Formats: sequence, C-alpha cells, structure tokens
Amino acid sequence: MSNCKELEESYGNAMRAVCPGGFKLQEGKMVTESGISALDSLLDKVYRDTGFDFREYKRGTITRRLERRLHATGAKTYPDYMQFLDVHQEEYESLIDYLTINVSGFFRNPYTFQQISSLVLPELVSGKRAKGQQNLRFWSTACACGQEPYSIAILITDFLRNSLKDFDISIYATDISRYGLHRAKAGVYSPNEVVGLSPTTLANYFTRQSEDYVVNGAIRQMVRFSYFDLASRATPHFGSMDCIFCCNVLIYLQKSLQEKVLEMLYDSLAIPGYLILGEAETPTNNLDGKLDCLDSKVKIYEKNGESDNI
Repeated sequence: MSNCKELEESYGNAMRAVCPGGFKLQEGKMVTESGISALDSLLDKVYRDTGFDFREYKRGTITRRLERRLHATGAKTYPDYMQFLDVHQEEYESLIDYLTINVSGFFRNPYTFQQISSLVLPELVSGKRAKGQQNLRFWSTACACGQEPYSIAILITDFLRNSLKDFDISIYATDISRYGLHRAKAGVYSPNEVVGLSPTTLANYFTRQSEDYVVNGAIRQMVRFSYFDLASRATPHFGSMDCIFCCNVLIYLQKSLQEKVLEMLYDSLAIPGYLILGEAETPTNNLDGKLDCLDSKVKIYEKNGESDNI
C-alpha cells in the first residue's frame, strides 16, 4: 500500500477527484482510472490553446493548483474541466494565473544579496574596468511582480555609488505572468510589500504616493521587462549575461525540464558569468564541471568556460 499512499500524497485531492474509485494495485504496479493520462491531456490542451507549457512542471504543484480551478468552475474531473475551457475561453486567464508562481519580495533572501555584493560585484566590476568595458548585464528570469529586478538595481546602485555613471547597466526581467509584468512595470507597491526595507532604502529609492510606494525613475530605467517562458524551447533574445538570477524556479520543474532550463541559462552567460539559484536548488548533472561554486549555502556559481574550450 505504500506506493498508493505516495501517489495520493503527491497528486493530492485533485487526483482523487479525477479517480473517485481510488488507487488500485495490479501485480505490484500502480494504476489509476486514467487519472494521470487525463492530466496529461489537459496540460497538452493548455499548451495547444495558449502556448503556456506546464507539461514538465512537477505534478504535485500542478494538481494542487488545478484543484482550485476545478472547484471554482464546478468541474468534477479533468475531462469536465477541458469541456468547460472549450465553452469558456476566458477561464484560461484565471487558470494561467493559478499555475504561475508569483511569490516574491524585495531582497527576498538578504544573505544572498549580501554575498552577491561581497563575491560577485567586486570581481565583475573590476574585470570590466580591466577590460575597459562599461556594460553590466543582469537577468531576472522569473521576476514575478518586479521586486527581484528592482532589488538588483538598488544593490548595484548602492555598490557603485559615485561610479554608477561610469557603467551602462541593463537588467532584463522576464516572466510568464502578464499580470505580474504589468504590476512590475508600474513599480507601485503596498506598505505590506515593502515592510522589510529599511527607512534609508525607502527614502532613497521610493516615493510615497498616497498609501503606496513607487519605485523611483532612476531605478526603473535600469530594468527592462518582457515576456519569456523558461519552459519553452525558445532562445532568449538576449545573451552574454554577466549575472543570471533563477531563484526558486527549478524546484517546481521536473528534472528533464530543469536540465533544459539550466543548459539554456548556461549558454546565456558570459565568461566569466554568475548564476544565482535558490537555496534549495543545485545545478543538474549536465552542468558538471562547467560551474564553480562560490557559495554553497546561497547557491552562487561562476561559469568557468573550461569545458567549452575542449
């Protein structure tokens, strides 16, 4: 019975809704009443109809979020929900919002940003100066509502201080949530969303607007927001990144998609270039020997480029 229990825990109530007859064992193998294939069919349909590809996301995350939409629409099974989508195309907007991850915050992991300021920025800036280069290029790959890329801009501004004018700084911020990108471009945040920021940071980089806080123009001009789906097979329209942030994204993806995403990010890095992952994430085996770990706690890696020259 352990296998059935593991499947039930992994797929949650949404799978039980699809398989009202429960889980069965047959000759030591797990079978369901077409529950998994129904989920696959639904995700295939979402991809065909919208272009959003959730087929290689971890199923536990997907089923938990889908359960909310089934409940909201009154659908009892995935096939029922697919029929609902055929009739109510506007439901796709709600579905995509539920399936995308929009959790973020300013300087979400303070120690990560502290280490970037100590380990990454000094090497990056000194290297640029030694080569006579002025461009600094960063990529926030899942920017949600903009807090991460704006945090990067504030960090760089604080680090460079009077030398800021000597560099051409570009921070590319992408996401698959249209709603998140819209909010990010506006740069307006509630008091609860800036609660962790110091009074000095609020005074230097935000303007009070009624009850909200608006990111100052100088910081907003450093960030370029655009749509990009990490799960797609598309190549990003920018490369040679000095530093890429991909924090708390891989944990939602199956291993095969993790490998594809990390390979794409690796190819998008300059040499040297720095990759920042979430604390619970590590590079997949396909990047063995290609990255040097600078901090194993906050997962800061440097592209050494050695294997590229073999």
